[in-house]
Amino acid sequence: MQEKFLPTALSEKYSITVKSAGEEGNKRYFIASAPDKDQAWGGNRPSFIVTSDDWNITIREDGKVTPASHQHSEALIEFAIDYLKNNKKQGLMKRIGRCMGYLQVAAEIEALASGADKDAVVREALLRDFDNPPFKKVPAYWFHPGLTYLKGRI
Repeated sequence: MQEKFLPTALSEKYSITVKSAGEEGNKRYFIASAPDKDQAWGGNRPSFIVTSDDWNITIREDGKVTPASHQHSEALIEFAIDYLKNNKKQGLMKRIGRCMGYLQVAAEIEALASGADKDAVVREALLRDFDNPPFKKVPAYWFHPGLTYLKGRI
């Protein structure tokens, strides 16, 4: 499937789904490479395409633009979990890094679905909920890259 917004080289080389895969002009593409012998996808592969220009995320299902929804973020979270568990031939740090990226995109989609881009009160409440480190007492050096990303995007 080749869509007019995808560069020809990408659409020929990749099966379209969700993964940060590079840039062309001001567009960034989140697509998943076609499965190979080192990748196992399981049953949780999302059935939508996420693209991003410098600011806006666009979600397409069946070739049509669709609004961000809670179901999109949930599907992407399930995909990230499946990817982390089932791609063991890749290095652990590579899998963790990739999944952190998927989860950042899922958080942004959830924020958009919640209306955080349109309402400052919703935005602040969402960011407070998201700022939830894994430690009971946060170390002085703790840096939350997902929060920094989300604050910059919504």
